[in-house]
Amino acid sequence: MDPTLAHMTEWLEQLERYIDSRDGCGFDPFDVKEHPLIRAAQPYPLLRKATSGLCDLFPDASRALLRIQPQHNPKTFALAALGRLRRLQTTGDGTHLERAQYFLDWLREHAEPGYSGLAWGYPFDVHAKGLDTPRGTPIAVVSSIAGDAFASAYRLTGDAAHREAVSSIAEHFLCDIPRMPQDDGSLCFAYTPGDRRRVHNANLHVVAHLFRAYDILRDDRFLTVAQSGLDFTLNRQRPDGSWTYGEYAASEPFEGTLLTLIDHFHTGFVLRSLHEILHVAEFMPVAPRIAQALAAGYAYYRERLFAADGAPINDYGRYPVDIHACAESILCPSMLEQRYPGAIRYAQHALNWTFEHLRDSSTGLVYHRRYPFHTSRLVCMRWGVAWTYYALCEYTFRMAAASRSGLVL
Repeated sequence: MDPTLAHMTEWLEQLERYIDSRDGCGFDPFDVKEHPLIRAAQPYPLLRKATSGLCDLFPDASRALLRIQPQHNPKTFALAALGRLRRLQTTGDGTHLERAQYFLDWLREHAEPGYSGLAWGYPFDVHAKGLDTPRGTPIAVVSSIAGDAFASAYRLTGDAAHREAVSSIAEHFLCDIPRMPQDDGSLCFAYTPGDRRRVHNANLHVVAHLFRAYDILRDDRFLTVAQSGLDFTLNRQRPDGSWTYGEYAASEPFEGTLLTLIDHFHTGFVLRSLHEILHVAEFMPVAPRIAQALAAGYAYYRERLFAADGAPINDYGRYPVDIHACAESILCPSMLEQRYPGAIRYAQHALNWTFEHLRDSSTGLVYHRRYPFHTSRLVCMRWGVAWTYYALCEYTFRMAAASRSGLVL
């Protein structure tokens, strides 16, 4: 094995052991925000910044003081399953399939009740301007990532139970997630059953799952509505190839600064979704349009959302550098290597930066954020560890495949 690849494999194994040793239970950047004291500060900009700063400076102490407990998050289990399935493909070791099956079984057992199909949310409330999402509310992004894990497991094993899970999640999207019609004839899938923000990565996560469900089940119902959702995001790509986080009208009661920003990890979500959709739609009439949008989006991503030293950045600046963006900066180029040879070099540079600046050298655990003169050393199970683990699994899978083929990346 290439020594660099061996080094990265050792790192992902440290994260793998951490996830397993805690059964996926851990802290999250958003868990503290539902505390009544923190919520009370949110309407006041100075208080909001002060409480956020204190929680970043003293992440463990603030959670201990406010009695915030570690939690199980369904997205952690979905990401851990995806990582284990990639590990199975990389190593051939069947124990990875056993662990993936454990995570998938957990997801089935902890799906939110009362919906038309399998669906999952977060174990904490999410509040923002114009938004009130109680814990347990199905989140489209979470359910789609779980759907990706079940679809991957089905393709690797042929287990009909995984196929049924893919179908069930698609039914949830068709029946429970609102569709917001647009003047151009397209529609946008909502983030949750009660959220009317038009968010591109959430919309495309639903669309991507409906395409993967069509690919596995050949049910035209999934494809018809998915194409309208796809049109929504394709129609709103900016001339420079980018997408804002969402679409915003001044009459809407939402946070305009959030919906109009361009950031690293949500851009990566959009690109990876388009990459997967194009794989299914390769011989459909819409394929050239998807390919053109993906190429322009990837050009913007690689040229504008990486610093010279490999760190992921956003259109509004470098800091703070968030571990979620670091994970995406490894994951997205690793996946796009399949379509754009050489993309993985961006992943390599980002990986090296993350290894040096947001990793605990003794444990391999990853920290939440880096500021110009401070690092928030909160270890976030879902937001940081699970995403970085999956990204490293994808990276080592691609590198190992290239090594076996005699390619030099």
